[in-house]
Amino acid sequence: MLEKSSLLIDVGNSSIKSVFYQSQPIISEGIQRFHAANDLKQQIEASRQVFLSNVGKNDITASLQRICNDLKRPLFIAQSKVSELGLTNAYGNPSNMGVDRWLAMLACIQRSKDKTLLVADIGTAMTIDAVVDGNHIGGWITPGLKLLRESLFKNTQRVFGDDTQLNSIEFGNDTPLCVDHGCRAQIIGTFLMAENIMRKKVNKFDIFITGGNKNIISEYQKNNIIECENLVLEGLTLFVD
Repeated sequence: MLEKSSLLIDVGNSSIKSVFYQSQPIISEGIQRFHAANDLKQQIEASRQVFLSNVGKNDITASLQRICNDLKRPLFIAQSKVSELGLTNAYGNPSNMGVDRWLAMLACIQRSKDKTLLVADIGTAMTIDAVVDGNHIGGWITPGLKLLRESLFKNTQRVFGDDTQLNSIEFGNDTPLCVDHGCRAQIIGTFLMAENIMRKKVNKFDIFITGGNKNIISEYQKNNIIECENLVLEGLTLFVD
């Protein structure tokens, strides 16, 4: 653990990730996962300042703020903005955009020479955002793999599945495989449609993918894809003094 370094916290839909950061690249092995804000007290105490991304769990933000106040640690809460660090938001009301998407785009434009890119985050939800010359031109939000499967199980009479998850989009020969392969095909199809729309707008762009299920895309399309482990945490590093 790096004593008195900055602590970066990413509160996602399924877990809380944190990592200590000074000036070195974020290393996945250093990232820890938690389920409750109070579990981070020891880490906050060991840090000199805290940087937070939270997709909307206000009770967690309040708990972390309380801990930081008690320990006298400054807390920076990232927010989606109209414009920041070379990126302009397409949203009329930036507060409606999940800050995880904003931070991911900020991280990507630092890597993109032309600041023209697609970024896809395949997690609990699948989000895709397009940026042209540093201008966010819009994006999509769709269910991720788990939500797609669960929506079928909850809303259909004779569709069922199991925990088998093979990274395939071949036609299935029983219902569980039809569900798994079909949901994966839907995610890939959404990604390919976004790529197709982007190619109609610009001749050249970078493609970044991240999220817990990014392998659904990377196993299908290996070329011209930049895989990123922790874009949200990487985006937070841009605000560290």
